[in-house]
Amino acid sequence: MFYGAIFLFLEVFSSKVGASQESTRLYEEMMSNYNKLVRPAKIPSEAIEIQFKFKLLQILDVHEKDQVLTTSGILIHKWADHRLSWVPSLYGNVTMLHVPGELIWLPDIILYNNAHGTPAIASITKADVYANGSILWEPPVIYNSMCRIDTKWFPYDEQFCDMKFGSWTYGGFELDMVHLDSDVVEHISYDNGTEWRVELGVDISEYVPSVEFDLLSVVGTRHEKRYPCCDYPVIDITYYLNIRRKKLFYTINLMFPCIGIATLTSFVFYLPSESHNKINLCISVLVSLTVFFLLLIEIVPPTSLVTPLIGKYLVFTMIMVTLSVSAYQMPKLIRRIFIHFLGNYILVYRMPGGSPFKSRKARYKKLPTLNALRALDNHFKECITMDDDVLEKEAVSPSSAEEVETRNRERNLIISPEMRNRVSQVGYNIRYIERILKKGRRDEDLRADWKFVAMVIDRLMLILFSITIFIGTLYATLSAPSVTDDRVPVTEKYPPKNIYQN
Repeated sequence: MFYGAIFLFLEVFSSKVGASQESTRLYEEMMSNYNKLVRPAKIPSEAIEIQFKFKLLQILDVHEKDQVLTTSGILIHKWADHRLSWVPSLYGNVTMLHVPGELIWLPDIILYNNAHGTPAIASITKADVYANGSILWEPPVIYNSMCRIDTKWFPYDEQFCDMKFGSWTYGGFELDMVHLDSDVVEHISYDNGTEWRVELGVDISEYVPSVEFDLLSVVGTRHEKRYPCCDYPVIDITYYLNIRRKKLFYTINLMFPCIGIATLTSFVFYLPSESHNKINLCISVLVSLTVFFLLLIEIVPPTSLVTPLIGKYLVFTMIMVTLSVSAYQMPKLIRRIFIHFLGNYILVYRMPGGSPFKSRKARYKKLPTLNALRALDNHFKECITMDDDVLEKEAVSPSSAEEVETRNRERNLIISPEMRNRVSQVGYNIRYIERILKKGRRDEDLRADWKFVAMVIDRLMLILFSITIFIGTLYATLSAPSVTDDRVPVTEKYPPKNIYQN
């Protein structure tokens, strides 16, 4: 048994050595007269058919600001080279060789809409060469392709990106690119060319789903066009990737805070117009929105076509707050509209006694100092009146010497010029103070009227703003096409193989 095992080992080893020697001999004979610079056509007018397909492995990133789509994948090339064919029986039944790509002719297929980096294949890997002359070459690639990003519905947006592949040197009469698969679902002919469309144009058998985008469709289209400059057709294969942004992340981290800040703005109209916290709240909301605007600038492409509506509204709010306490005489029309009419309809009522100078009694109750000054003024007026009464009595009826002396003393006390001047000055001062108090009370009533109008306007703006925010939020969230889009991602229709499971 021991000798049998040794014999089996030697037989297997010798067969391996023999196969290796046959592969080496085959390789040396094939490459001895091979020229990789010559197109492998049997006759010059023959076009080399390249069966081509892009295998998508992962969507690495979507650069909204740079408008670039970064993907990783594999480019599958299949073609025939009659110079690399052999009879397997003459070379130890060797049916396939791994040949370095640098040593054989390779099609110069590049990405036309490359954004940056090299559009050609950077890593030249080995190719599988079969006995019948067919060649399979699958180099890995990482491409940065140009993609026009439409941020109209961001963050509920849907993007359409394309990747256009074609030969850089050869025309359609020398190199013919065709779909690797034969499931052509649509053929369109037009004046200067034709199109062949494949629904599942991209191979997603090993695709790793993106955490940010759903892959909705991967249509492949072969274009054959003729241009006035050339007498041969130009052929390319373009893959159209339809991706849809996943909603959860941006809804929680972007939309909810924006809606919360917009709702918080409505409390600006609930604060009294004379409160300093009204301006503080406006400034705080404006700073918060500015932070979100800066965040959006880093995400979306910069544009100067529109002005945010919330910015216009905050400016309007600050102007209204500034003008709400101006002390000018209120026009009768404004008083009638805001105080007597509109306030009752929006449930804003004025406290009893709020109107200025409704009655003399109410005015005196509101002005105790003015009432006291008026009483003092009347007292001094009575003192002056006493002077006139004494003089009249003295002139009408005669009196005794004692009464005359008493009256003279009273008259000297009452009607002395110094006393009269003092009484007149005090009366003038009292009337001046009365005018000042009246003016202050009138200004206070004016301010009260304007504050009430400001409160009515704030309540009206609160209602209008709340309705606007509600309608605007519904419009922003429901008008985006992807919100109601129930299309199933292509990765669910054609589930990729999970190559990472053990």
